[in-house]
Amino acid sequence: MNAEVLVMKIGLVEKMTFSDGTTLESAIRKQPVEQIVVNEMGAEGNDVGLKAHHGGVDKALFFMSDKTFEYLTNLIGKDFDWQGRAIYGENFIVSGLDEYNVCVGDHYQIGEVIVEVSQPRKPCERLSLNSEHSETQEIVREKGLTGWYVRVLQTGVCKKGDKIHRLQQPYPKLNIMHLNQLIAQKPNKAITADLEEALSCEVLAEAFKRTLRTQLKRIK
Repeated sequence: MNAEVLVMKIGLVEKMTFSDGTTLESAIRKQPVEQIVVNEMGAEGNDVGLKAHHGGVDKALFFMSDKTFEYLTNLIGKDFDWQGRAIYGENFIVSGLDEYNVCVGDHYQIGEVIVEVSQPRKPCERLSLNSEHSETQEIVREKGLTGWYVRVLQTGVCKKGDKIHRLQQPYPKLNIMHLNQLIAQKPNKAITADLEEALSCEVLAEAFKRTLRTQLKRIK
């Protein structure tokens, strides 16, 4: 595996006015930095706006593939550069990893830090607001271009350019795209076994399990 940190971004909550006139407090417009100090709650100097839905131990840091960033940006007809200010709320833009080869439960070492993949990101309307495209949230959901959250197992310093080393992958069937597809498609009995398998994963975040349980109830 050849994976690397291309850019890291952090930001604090501030009052923002978006192009449609909506004004709210958010930390989505994170700025690039050369290194970060990581604790159990995420990066020092970083915050989240909607604490009921973002942040916490299970969502300490948000990762996105450079290819996913570019593909999504192309789908919405924009020319955003992943090297600049965060568009999709990303803390890390990385190469060599994406929704197909990253699985829940994976452990990765980045510099001094060790993280565990906890769940896909569930897109909210702020993606549409900040990207200035009304369909961004729905496109992310339909295409599974979500990126992924991690919890921090070992604190320390990460730097731009750090190599990313996979230490373990105990649930190779539970990749991020597969989990996204389980909740994006219409409920049907054919996915019952896959839903139950995902729900049995001890390290899958409870917030995401609630969504899977809702999908399973629709089938039964």
